[in-house]
Amino acid sequence: MQILKWILSLLRWLWCLIYCWLFWKPPTYEPAKWNDNNGIQFNNNCYNYACDIQTGTFAQPGRATGHEYAVFACGDVLNGALSDGLVNLLSNQPCPHCSHQVALVVGPAYDFHWYRLDDNGMWSHKPGGTPVRNVDNSNNPISDPRTADRGPYTDFCGFLCVCKCKVKIN
Repeated sequence: MQILKWILSLLRWLWCLIYCWLFWKPPTYEPAKWNDNNGIQFNNNCYNYACDIQTGTFAQPGRATGHEYAVFACGDVLNGALSDGLVNLLSNQPCPHCSHQVALVVGPAYDFHWYRLDDNGMWSHKPGGTPVRNVDNSNNPISDPRTADRGPYTDFCGFLCVCKCKVKIN
């Protein structure tokens, strides 16, 4: 059984390597892909959208790896995301090839929220089960989530990279 798991792991790694070099591109802002009103929109949240992975489970940072956050604080939510395979950036720098940039914000003791950098250089997000949008709470395009009107999400926690082949969310 261990050999089979090892072989499957190796095959997944090879597929990711091939996919990365031949087909990968940053996420494109495509609201219709997420705003369907019949399951995808309501069962996927900001974390799903930021990771560009539709699980239908309203994914939570750390849940897939057994390290789900306990409180709505930057460190706790960030640790959950890191355990899922997201990679922390020390500043707003580009992500390595085959990964895209996301940003985490927290409304202390209230909630967390994720933003995603799209291939057009602008940011978009999906508040909970609501439609995807590319504007902030003041209806302005989002060029930088640090300066956007984020409503109650007052704490900017940082930028991270998502490599869909290495991230596991649920």
